[in-house]
Amino acid sequence: MKESIKEKLAEPIQSFRLPRYRELPDVGLYLEQVVRYVNRYMILNGNELTPSMVSNYVKQKLIPGPVKKSYGADAIAYLLFLSYTKMVVPLGDIHFMIDIQKDSYGLAVAYDYFCEEFENLLQYVYGIRENPVRVGSDDTEEKELMRSALLSVAHKIFLEQYIRILHDQREEGNK
Repeated sequence: MKESIKEKLAEPIQSFRLPRYRELPDVGLYLEQVVRYVNRYMILNGNELTPSMVSNYVKQKLIPGPVKKSYGADAIAYLLFLSYTKMVVPLGDIHFMIDIQKDSYGLAVAYDYFCEEFENLLQYVYGIRENPVRVGSDDTEEKELMRSALLSVAHKIFLEQYIRILHDQREEGNK
């Protein structure tokens, strides 16, 4: 891979960071506000969340429903997780993964692990870090399941961006 392409690919990853659970809005957000908030962190894959998607996730019991028409930090955490993992994992399996998480870890712990592991694996896949770091001190089946899903997501994002850059270069060359 040409160094200029590698640098162009890695640039947004250098500063990419998901908010940790304690940083999520602790006041209820209305549906449109939740969608805007989550979409701010979807810069890597270009798949934006829509209000109808949120409503669908509530109906499928993937996220907690609104209280007095507003969504809390728990719903936002699940939406950020869903928005990335649905790229490679069917919704039914995501539902299963969430059930496993609920049996093993509290949401704040599981969500923060998701954030740390995702950022770690993105830096590895994009060549910023030579080897992925083991996040957390215990190696459970739940963490391995999450790690595998997130590694797939990171590779998919990388592949899509790499193809887009090569496509754009080819288009420029044909002009």
